[in-house]
Amino acid sequence: MVRVQNEDTVVVDAALQLAILADGMGGYNAGEVASSIATVAIQEEIESQLQEYRRLQKPEAELPVRQWLMQAVRQANSTIINAARREPEYRGMGTTLVVAWFQPENHVSIAHVGDSRAYRIRDGLLEQLTRDHSLLQEQIDAGLIRAEDAQFALNRNIVTRAVGIDYQLVVEIHQHQLRAGDLYLLCSDGLSDRIGASDISNIIDDAQGDLKMACTMLVNAANKSGGQDNVSVILIKVPQEAEQQAE
Repeated sequence: MVRVQNEDTVVVDAALQLAILADGMGGYNAGEVASSIATVAIQEEIESQLQEYRRLQKPEAELPVRQWLMQAVRQANSTIINAARREPEYRGMGTTLVVAWFQPENHVSIAHVGDSRAYRIRDGLLEQLTRDHSLLQEQIDAGLIRAEDAQFALNRNIVTRAVGIDYQLVVEIHQHQLRAGDLYLLCSDGLSDRIGASDISNIIDDAQGDLKMACTMLVNAANKSGGQDNVSVILIKVPQEAEQQAE
């Protein structure tokens, strides 16, 4: 059975070309509050930076995307920590996070903290774009656990980084070129813990381009596999035009 309390928060802002997925920490207090604070803080910070930049700079000037993303996530981090200090019932709350910000220069910048993931399907091939900040990933990297055995590991949900836990937050940010037809998937560990990469790809193929149906099918597949966690997904298609289609 899936947890009754949903600690995930998902935002897709078409105006900003921004997608945010935050998974409140199940082992922490008020994870749903942390994930909500994170998405709102990031959205507001980026919007504020854009408004100020347009006021001071020429519209055609290149945006400092990496700097803004870093600043936005760190702002979310500080906001969560400060909220927890003010409210005793929120102490210890935190969230994992994955953010995709699409730019008119045909690239996407992806920031992540924790084990919420970003994938890309290009030319029919699924590629994981983020690397989990987790104890399990460290054990895989050290050769202590085989990647194919990861889903059976008892410690697979222990993250080594989370937003809202420590002021000294390390945010990982990478930029990727966009191609027409690319499909980007953001998901919480409720999906990636239960559904393997090949199954994710096959399910999306079965939806035949219907993003909303693909999202529903992915969530249903994770739930049917016995997942105990909430499952959240965002699918974004890069069309021939500059705009992105999102569900």
